[in-house]
Amino acid sequence: MDIEEKISFFLELLSCSHKILYWRFDQNFSLVNTTCVDEDTFARAIFGQPEHYAGILSHAREKDTPFVSSIPLGVEWVSVFEKEDHELRYIHVLGPLFLSEISIKNIEALLNKRYMPPKYRRKLTAQLFSLPVVSPSRFFSYSQMLHYCVTGEKITFVDIQHDSLGANNSNLHEPNQLNDSHLGVYAAELELFKMIEEGNLNYEKALNNAVSAASGGNIDTDGDPVRKSEVMAITFITLSVRAAIRGGLSPATAYNLGDYYESKAMLCNSITDRTHIMHTMFHDFVTRVHNCRLRSGISKPIQTCCDYIDMHLTGKLTLETLANVVGYTEYYLTRKFKKELDITIWDYINKAKVERAKSILANPTYTIQDISDMLNYCSRSYFSEVFQKHTGFSPSDYRKKELMM
Repeated sequence: MDIEEKISFFLELLSCSHKILYWRFDQNFSLVNTTCVDEDTFARAIFGQPEHYAGILSHAREKDTPFVSSIPLGVEWVSVFEKEDHELRYIHVLGPLFLSEISIKNIEALLNKRYMPPKYRRKLTAQLFSLPVVSPSRFFSYSQMLHYCVTGEKITFVDIQHDSLGANNSNLHEPNQLNDSHLGVYAAELELFKMIEEGNLNYEKALNNAVSAASGGNIDTDGDPVRKSEVMAITFITLSVRAAIRGGLSPATAYNLGDYYESKAMLCNSITDRTHIMHTMFHDFVTRVHNCRLRSGISKPIQTCCDYIDMHLTGKLTLETLANVVGYTEYYLTRKFKKELDITIWDYINKAKVERAKSILANPTYTIQDISDMLNYCSRSYFSEVFQKHTGFSPSDYRKKELMM
């Protein structure tokens, strides 16, 4: 397939989950074609502004990697560069889109800072609300895919460059005065993420200190506390992922966990639910790093086996699957696993599932049957039997004990 056919196929797959606009510009940033039906509004408001595409062209002259742009409205898009003999030929753009929900109040407040005819303003506002909301992790994945379609090169998300046009053009954030409270936030964060790096299970005090310090942070979300909690959650997850990797957790496991908790956080409609997920996420990362450090002397195949189990607790785990993952026979894997960890594979799986169940039980919206099904137990009674064996409590008694604390 040629580049156009690859992009067409990619966009067809993309439409199954998100309706994201695609644009192709030439080396002078003149529009060649687009999937946008009414292209004039966006072309004038976003792609038609010299300050919006100057950075893109500048990046294209120096590098071949994707380039993410954003403006104060919260709109983002990614540019991918098609070159021939190192000369820019086309710029392929995916977007614009939002990485999180935005209210009409926020959009109108930002549009009020710029003069435009009322009819055009109404049209732009309506089109902005037609844009999809895509999680940051998915947006970066889509950027990687588009880059591959255009160049045939596989890249990681760290190769993607970002330029916030709003940083220079917006008057919303004027750092004229130093805020001493930020020093307290920074100190609390250092202590908190050190807990993840060390796998320190005595993290409750550090977590409470960080929450108290951050509660006074000045994240400008136009007085929307739910939006503020969403921004803080995404930042918290990102920093936790990096701390876990520094602590020894494999990047694949850390990033997959980050994506999982980010998707859970984005679906929350209340601060309480999002806070609960963040506590669960932090405990999960600390526990995994702690276990990883305890297992520091084991061989790489057995570590890989443990990582696979930890990432697939809600799936059907079989000895055959685990043996295939590490490239051992089932007989050899069971013997080597027991020798290195002094525990059988099945006991390890049940212990890991019980730890996951303990976190889920703190959320009263899930029934015992829900959790049993979630962790792929054959019956609620067997789940309860395994849980009591490892904790000394039935799942319902453990939940009562935790909710009373």
